[in-house]
Amino acid sequence: MHVSYHIFKNHVKAQRSDSDEEALANLSPELQRAAMRDLYSFVSMCHHPRRNTLFLGTTHRLGDILVAFDLQSRTFRSCGYQDSGLCAHGDVKIHKGLWLDEGQDALYFGLATLLPFTEQLNNRGGGKLVRYDIASGGFTDLGTPVPGQYLQGTLYDGRRGMMYGFTNCGAFAAYDLRQRRTLRYSVMESCPHNGCLDPEGRPWGLCGVDSHRLFRYHPDRDVYEFPGTPLPNAMAAANIMYRGAGPVDGFIDGGDGNLYIGTALGELYRLDWRTGAWTYLGKPFPDRRLPGLALGGDGWLYLCGGSSHASMLARYHLQRGTMEQFGAIEHPDGTFLHYVHEITVIDGVVYAVETDNPGRSGFLWVCDPRQA
Repeated sequence: MHVSYHIFKNHVKAQRSDSDEEALANLSPELQRAAMRDLYSFVSMCHHPRRNTLFLGTTHRLGDILVAFDLQSRTFRSCGYQDSGLCAHGDVKIHKGLWLDEGQDALYFGLATLLPFTEQLNNRGGGKLVRYDIASGGFTDLGTPVPGQYLQGTLYDGRRGMMYGFTNCGAFAAYDLRQRRTLRYSVMESCPHNGCLDPEGRPWGLCGVDSHRLFRYHPDRDVYEFPGTPLPNAMAAANIMYRGAGPVDGFIDGGDGNLYIGTALGELYRLDWRTGAWTYLGKPFPDRRLPGLALGGDGWLYLCGGSSHASMLARYHLQRGTMEQFGAIEHPDGTFLHYVHEITVIDGVVYAVETDNPGRSGFLWVCDPRQA
């Protein structure tokens, strides 16, 4: 596997930290300012085929949370959210859910935060939903589904004109983009790393701190359903990503009549979205975490995870049921991808975004399994 990486801004931390939340702790004001300016992580991504561009959602303390990467020139540019007039205190990341509406030539996303919870309680804002018009470079505030709460993940349904949000307080919200209002808000006591729309446009998530079982929401009927049974290791896989999180680390529609789930324990499951029945497919890596799931367009589901050293890459063939491992994502110069957050596959090449590096900014990684 050939591995390379691309750097937008590389801030080397004055002291190691386990997460971006902790990166500014115990620093002098001068070092804090430098970290706020130059420390970036990449946490979400979206490929725009016609523009030959990867759009990257970042974590950045001053609000530079959307960056474009030109696949031909291999260069980055900021999309300028921090100067858009919408950027508010607490708008510091697009955590999960960066969605392209190709017909509109626009991106849709929700805003997450790093604010301490005590600060969030007095913040009358919260996680906005935002539309980015790519041609004009303009951002539009679409509304805040749950004032005072931020969005750990979103789902976008352009046909219905709906977005769905999973909040940092373990709640789910259904938001009508045309009417600009929240149609449904429910405390779920659990949160997936990201949710998933099934082929009928129904969002799937998690509920119940005592079971962390799957739910699906019917937007046309405004009802919740709870098909199947909880994942077998649901309780063991909960609270690993962060306190209050459920077991689902990665969630994707396989396009083959099934949904696929990577758990925080690093296990892979197939889910029949009609019945809720699940099938255990294996554990591609010895380590925990499996947030990176992406279809390759070649019959393979690509898998990326791990959290203790270098993230690892593998793939699972959807029809044959076979697994192939490619190993750790590490450059010959010794630099390695510490913690992957999302992947996408373009023409057989895997692009991976990195977050929460203990010593530096996150990089954009490029892995070609076809090359040695």
